[in-house]
Amino acid sequence: IKRSPADDAVYAFMDKKRAQGKPYYVYMTAGANKFLRIYYGRVKEYLSTVAETEET
Repeated sequence: IKRSPADDAVYAFMDKKRAQGKPYYVYMTAGANKFLRIYYGRVKEYLSTVAETEET
């Protein structure tokens, strides 16, 4: 990759795994799992704030 994202936790994680010498499939799968965990957390947080605002 020619340009790395500035503050991307998923990219940094994948780059660390690649530097450790992990196979392509391993570090791509690990990166996808990390992305999904971050995405799930953000969506869950958003939905909880929406539910709280609807209750009031």
